Amino acid sequence: MSANSTTVGAGQKGVATVLIIEDDPGATTVFKQILTMNGYDVYVAPDAESGLLEVQRVNPSAVLLDLHLPMADGVEFLRQLRESVPAARMPIAVVTGDYFVEEAVAEELQQLGAQVHFKPLWEDDLLRLVHGLLDR
Repeated sequence: MSANSTTVGAGQKGVATVLIIEDDPGATTVFKQILTMNGYDVYVAPDAESGLLEVQRVNPSAVLLDLHLPMADGVEFLRQLRESVPAARMPIAVVTGDYFVEEAVAEELQQLGAQVHFKPLWEDDLLRLVHGLLDR
């Protein structure tokens, strides 16, 4: 699926929408710029609570989720999100700067339907990741 294909959760212009839930403004800015320049509608939330609200408001095609967030971590965000029927199948990638994720956490993320990827993500890696999420 190309970035300009119409998808569930597509924005008003018919392009795929990506929600970035990330509390690091530097990572958010870089990810948003790369995805926007490649034709995606991009929305941003700095924490899990506003991320859940954005999911309801935007119904994104895919979500990029930081593992460590203020107020609730990425795992708790996923638990709450997966309880929501419309978001139950939404493709999500957890993007973390941790080079070690505890086995129990990694297993739960997998059970919750999220892929785990490690920062830094270079432009090609980020685009390949988002394309892969959208092709699911």
